[in-house]
Amino acid sequence: MSFYGLEIARTGIYVNRKGLEVTSHNVANASTPGYTRQVLNVKSIPPSNQVGIYDPKFQVGMGADVQSLVQIRDMFLDMQYRNEYSRQGEYEIKADNLNFIESIFNEPSDTGLSSVIDQFFSSLQELSKNPESLTVRALVRQRASALTDTIHKMYKQLEDLQSELNDQIYDRILDINSIAHQIADLNKQIFILELRGEKANDLRDQRNLLVDKLSKIVDTQAYEDSEGRFIVQISGETLVNHFTVYELETDKAKIKRLSGFDSNDQPTNFDPDNALSQQNLYDVPGLFVVMWKDTGQVLNVKSGELKGLLDMRDGIGGIDEDLTVNGQDIDVPNKNNFTGIPYYLNRLNEFAKKLIEKFNELHTQGYSLNGQNTGINFFEPPVDSGNFFFARYIKVSDDIMNDLNNIATTTDPDNLPGGNDLVVKMLQLRNDTSIFREGKFEDFLKSLISNLGVDSQGAKNFAENQKVMVTQLDNRRQALSGVSIDEEMTNLIKYQHGFQASARMINAFDEMLDVLINRLGLVGR
Repeated sequence: MSFYGLEIARTGIYVNRKGLEVTSHNVANASTPGYTRQVLNVKSIPPSNQVGIYDPKFQVGMGADVQSLVQIRDMFLDMQYRNEYSRQGEYEIKADNLNFIESIFNEPSDTGLSSVIDQFFSSLQELSKNPESLTVRALVRQRASALTDTIHKMYKQLEDLQSELNDQIYDRILDINSIAHQIADLNKQIFILELRGEKANDLRDQRNLLVDKLSKIVDTQAYEDSEGRFIVQISGETLVNHFTVYELETDKAKIKRLSGFDSNDQPTNFDPDNALSQQNLYDVPGLFVVMWKDTGQVLNVKSGELKGLLDMRDGIGGIDEDLTVNGQDIDVPNKNNFTGIPYYLNRLNEFAKKLIEKFNELHTQGYSLNGQNTGINFFEPPVDSGNFFFARYIKVSDDIMNDLNNIATTTDPDNLPGGNDLVVKMLQLRNDTSIFREGKFEDFLKSLISNLGVDSQGAKNFAENQKVMVTQLDNRRQALSGVSIDEEMTNLIKYQHGFQASARMINAFDEMLDVLINRLGLVGR
C-alpha cells in the first residue's frame, strides 16, 4: 500500500475548494456591470511513469489539477453587440435632434411659419379692400414683423442647436481620449499580472466594459494579437496599441468662414480661396474638425453617437450651395448628404430670400400713400455684396417701420389713395407656383415639414429597432457570460459534496494506514 491515495484525495480537496471560491466570486459579482462568469478548467493527472510501482494494467490516475481559470465569452457576440450598439447611439442622437427641429418649426400650430404667413397674406387681403386705412396698414406692418420675427427665431434656434451639438462633439472627443487612456492603463496591469502567470479576469472585465462604452460613442473594433497585445481601433484607425494611445483632437483653426463684417455684424466679404475648408456656408463660427493629434488626419466616423452628432451638425442634405460675392460666382460643394441642421438653415434662407426678392420687386414699383415716394423696399435687404444669411437678417424696411404711409398699394399715383393694383399683385404671389421648385410659399413649407417628419420618424424607428436588436444581443451575451444564481447553486452543491467526499477519502486512508502501522503484527502478544 502507498501514499498515492492520500495525494489523490488531497488534489480533490484542492480542486473542490477552488471551485467553491470561484462559485462564491461569481455569486458576489452577479450584479456587477460587465462581469463575466468564470469557471475552472480542471484536468485529470495521468498515472505516474515510475517503473515497477504498479503493473501497467492496474495504473490509476493521480487525481485532478486546476489548469486555469477561464472567462466564458464569445468574441463574435461581443463584436456584433458593439457594432449594433454603435448604430443605436447614432440613431438615438439623430432621432432626438430631428424631433427637436420639429419642435422649432412647430407645425401645425398658431405660431408656426405656415400660420404666420397665412396671417400676413390675410392682412394684405384687408389692405386691398381698404388701401387708405392706417389701421389696416398698421396690421400689415405688424403681421409682416411677426413673419420676420418667426423666421429669426427659427433660424436662431437652429444655430443655437448647431452650437450645442458642436460642444457635444468636443465632449465626446474628451470621452474617447479618456477611455483610451483607461484601456491602455488596464493593458499594462493585465500584461504584468499575466506575465507572472496570474489570471487578470476581473481587469479584463473592466476593459471590456470600457470598450462597450466606447462603441456607443464611435464605431469600435477590439482584439488581442498573438503576442498578447490588446488593440482598439475606431473607424478603422488605431486608437490604442497595447500601452500606446493615439489621441484625437478638435481644431477650430481648420474652419474658414466669411471674412469681413460691418458694424451690424452682417457679412460683407467671402474668401473663395479658403471657402472649401469650411463645412457649410451657413455654419455658425467655431465648429470643430475632429482629427488625429499626431497626423492631423480627419477622423472618418462611420457610426456611433459621434457620427450622429456630426451628421446633424454638418448634414446639408445633398444640396450644393451657390452664392455670388463681389461679382464672383462661388460654389460651396456639399460634404455631408445627411439632412441635418445646415439643410434647414439653407431652406430657411431660401424661403427668406424669395420672400424679400418677390415682395421688394413689386413694392419698389409702387407709391407711398401721399404719392411722393417710390422705390421703397418692403423688406430690408440684408447686404448688397452677397446673397446669403437672409433668414438671419430679414426685417421689415425701416421706411415702413417709421411711416405707415410708405406701404405702397398702387403703381399709379393717380389712383391714390384708393388704388390697390399693387396689393393685388402681392396677393397673387401666394399662389405663384414658380417661386420654388416645390411650388408656392405654402407648398414649400408643406414639403419642408413633411420631409422633416419623414426623416424624424425614420430616425426614431431606426433607433427603436436598434435598441431591440442590442437588447437581444445583450441577452444572448448574458445567457452565455452572465452569472446564473441557479447554476451557481448547483455548482456549490457539487463542489461542497466533492470536498466532503475527498475529506472522507483521507479519513478512510488514515484508518487503513492506522491498521497497517499500529495493528498488524500484534497477534500473540
